[in-house]
Amino acid sequence: MNFQAVHRLLGFVILIVAGFLFVPAAVGWGYGEAEEAWAFVLAALVTAVPGALLVLRGRAERLRLAAAAAADPVAASKVDNTRFYRREGLAVVGLSWLVAGLAGAVPYLFTDTFDSWINAFFESVSGFTTTGSTVMSSGQIDGMSHAVAFWRSFTHWLGGFGIVMVFVVLFPTGGRSLFRSEVPGVDREAAHQRVHDSALMLMRIYVGISVIECVLLRFVGNMSLFDSVLHTFGTIATGGFSNHSASVGYFDSVPVEVILTTFMFLCGFNFALYDKLLRVGPRPFWRSLLGSSEAMAYAGIALGATLLIATVLWLDGGSNGLAQDATGNLRDYRNFWQAVRDSSFTVVCMQTSTGYGTADFDAWPQFCRVLCMGLAVIGACAGSTGGGIKMVRIMIVAKAALGGVRRFVRPRAVQSIRMDGEALGEPVVASVTGYFALWVFVFMGGTLFLTAFGTDLETAGSAVLATLNNIGPGLHLVGGTQNYDHFHDLVKVVLSLFMILGRLEFYALVALCVPGFWQR
Repeated sequence: MNFQAVHRLLGFVILIVAGFLFVPAAVGWGYGEAEEAWAFVLAALVTAVPGALLVLRGRAERLRLAAAAAADPVAASKVDNTRFYRREGLAVVGLSWLVAGLAGAVPYLFTDTFDSWINAFFESVSGFTTTGSTVMSSGQIDGMSHAVAFWRSFTHWLGGFGIVMVFVVLFPTGGRSLFRSEVPGVDREAAHQRVHDSALMLMRIYVGISVIECVLLRFVGNMSLFDSVLHTFGTIATGGFSNHSASVGYFDSVPVEVILTTFMFLCGFNFALYDKLLRVGPRPFWRSLLGSSEAMAYAGIALGATLLIATVLWLDGGSNGLAQDATGNLRDYRNFWQAVRDSSFTVVCMQTSTGYGTADFDAWPQFCRVLCMGLAVIGACAGSTGGGIKMVRIMIVAKAALGGVRRFVRPRAVQSIRMDGEALGEPVVASVTGYFALWVFVFMGGTLFLTAFGTDLETAGSAVLATLNNIGPGLHLVGGTQNYDHFHDLVKVVLSLFMILGRLEFYALVALCVPGFWQR
């Protein structure tokens, strides 16, 4: 293991987070919140200290190894701890989310937003992993300063693309290993190009889409500039933090909901498709989009679920009249278009794991509640900012299960699993089915763990689903109008780790727990 490189790169991650803390400080000064602004400056300076120490330690270790190699080249050649392989990439990716969560928690403490390290860490991790779960009460959310509200949503935007991705653009050393760890998925078309160029192109796409959405929210949705920026952060990253306790329902605006729904849906596609659009033009882009079974399944499920839930709400509204959600707002689902409006927004939110809300889906009929959570488990496309298991994995597991049935009927038949006309190798299928099995194991173990603390089964299961799939809201005591503050501190820590586990899609973080991983 090349520990000097790991130390140095983790130090840079902390320094990057510390540097970004000056942005909300500037926002605080702009809104006349001098005390908050200085708290962010102090937090940045304090956070930078361990980052600088790790960088210096990494460089000192590199100099020591260089001196040892010069003194005894033969011995040094037998133990090469200077190269950057996939193992080092996995270590940096897995640990970077932990250290980023710790670093991002500092300003919450310095601004007295939280008086507990656990709560600050939970909120920070939820932001960076684009989960959107919160331990804040409605009063805390509505009473946040502009600086704190900006940082809270800004962590979404940073985490959506990945701090490690920023790293690849700024520090290309070891870029390929980092890139492969941070962008999992079957489609690795962008990885065939130079890593630095691919990461830079994806960054331009990410920023470009953000600017377009922000402008539309400001001038078409008639949002304030501050609200436009914060909700752009949450949408592009499919996060869900809002500076209003009523979330998007605060605006009660059709144009705002249409814009947010559109961009959430677009960010659920593989970003490699947008890379292709800019590199080779619209025709190859449309061919790739329409020829992608994953993309078509993603769009088809979103449309089908929207119509299905809207119909159920309409029929339920027709029999029960006005429906009152948990916030006390009346939703007249006797009007079919009102049902379509709420169902379309909620379906896209849940499928992309964004977590925004207009209506409280936890107050809907049981069928709609279960379907919404099911959409969140399926998730968006691989290579997107969305969470969940990912559509392509669900398709591969389904085809593998169907293939197992066929082999049971015809044992001698030779069958292969194909995606978009290409046969998938056994290692790919084994990796996906292993991922699915690991997901089920963690979900069951996590649910059992939460029930041991007296949590009811519905709350426990949905809380694990919500954090493991980076959704945000769950059901019952963690529903869209509730929060996670009532959990025991140990439960909050475990759920924070689940957020990171889901964001890294299991393997990158689980690998760190294997003893042999750290052997030289």
